[in-house]
Amino acid sequence: MSALSQVEKISEKYSVSAEEFIRSSVITNLREKQRLLQIERFEILARYQASNVEELNHKITEGTAPEHPAWEDLIEVKNIEQEISEIENDIGAL
Repeated sequence: MSALSQVEKISEKYSVSAEEFIRSSVITNLREKQRLLQIERFEILARYQASNVEELNHKITEGTAPEHPAWEDLIEVKNIEQEISEIENDIGAL
């Protein structure tokens, strides 16, 4: 039995259309990815006692955070924030 027919069977069991069942499952999966990224973002910023990218950048610039590895972490946080934003856009598109 194919995965799609299994989804149809399970969605019927819970009185939901297969389309809505898939849609809600995708949203749940994306929200979990977003949650994990937010945790990673928080952990990186917490290393430097910064609450956001701007504060971390300021700490690096003024020398209160070590240049290395803080610059790499700053780039990583920016990438994480971009990915979180893309996930939010994808969820909105659904």
